[in-house]
Amino acid sequence: MGDMLIRNVPEVTVARLKARAKRHGRSLQAEALAALQAEGPYSGTALLKELHRLREQGQWDFDVEAALAALREDRAR
Repeated sequence: MGDMLIRNVPEVTVARLKARAKRHGRSLQAEALAALQAEGPYSGTALLKELHRLREQGQWDFDVEAALAALREDRAR
């Protein structure tokens, strides 16, 4: 397994990750690794395009814009 060092992480990001680690009962390192491993194959724009494509084909039955607004609101907390 490889090692990784991330420099100049904003304090607010570190604080959020620490709080998340505490909620999940993990160390900061374990939480960071879990977050990295949880990342899917899509980034923001690609994910939005894929969700719109699925919705247009009738394979996705909810309001994408409402879901994105909820995500943005949650991240702002």
